[in-house]
Amino acid sequence: MDHTKINLLVRLQYLDNLMENIVSLQKGLPEEINALEEDLAFTKRQIEARKKVADEHTKKKLHLLEAISECKHKILTFKEKQTLARNNKEYDALSKQIEYEEKEIAQGEIQLQDIAHAEQRTLETHQKGRQLINENRYDEIAEDMIPDDVLKQQLEDLTRQVELKKDELNGIVIETADDVETLKVKISDQRRHIEKEAHRLIDKYDHLRSGTLQNAVVKLNRNACSGCNTRVPTNRHTMIVQGGFYLCESCGRIVVHERLFDEAAD
Repeated sequence: MDHTKINLLVRLQYLDNLMENIVSLQKGLPEEINALEEDLAFTKRQIEARKKVADEHTKKKLHLLEAISECKHKILTFKEKQTLARNNKEYDALSKQIEYEEKEIAQGEIQLQDIAHAEQRTLETHQKGRQLINENRYDEIAEDMIPDDVLKQQLEDLTRQVELKKDELNGIVIETADDVETLKVKISDQRRHIEKEAHRLIDKYDHLRSGTLQNAVVKLNRNACSGCNTRVPTNRHTMIVQGGFYLCESCGRIVVHERLFDEAAD
């Protein structure tokens, strides 16, 4: 058996393991950042939606108050004209105009009351939410129950967390950049070498790693595959000890003697 080919593959697995170790230093930071940014975007949308409603209420209240004020001014004008009316027909016409303006005022005041009631309901909902927060009953809090100041504080906290996580990730990337580039070159060179010498082995290796497995080549540990802990048949032990390999019948990994990994590291 030509053991040189399997040694080349073990060396590739060793280099790939080193790369995985560097990537693992990020400790899932990219995923954490993505999750935080989603929460941040959701919180921003909540705040913007509430601001839009508040702005619409303010704008509508201002418009209604101006309209009511204008109606009252018209009523005063019409009443003054009534004192100068020359006949009943002219007086009755002015009375109808006054009645119309009074109805407009009544409708405007109803709309103002509706806005006030809506704002009061929102205030009461936020008060209930604050009470639940104080009692640590977070599982009972709906999105619309979170008070505005708490929501804004959440936005600040999330923004700060995203910045900290990004700084941490950038620090790791910068710190490991040279090692990553060096390993990329070594891994590329090793793959080219294996493709020339052991094309079938590299195909098997890539097939295993294309799934969920990162460690396609593993050590024989206590007479078992260290990848899945399935026992290796006794009649295969001698071949592995001599520098050969065994394809695990359970997980398909390539099982070799741990000495080969030591040699790969050297």
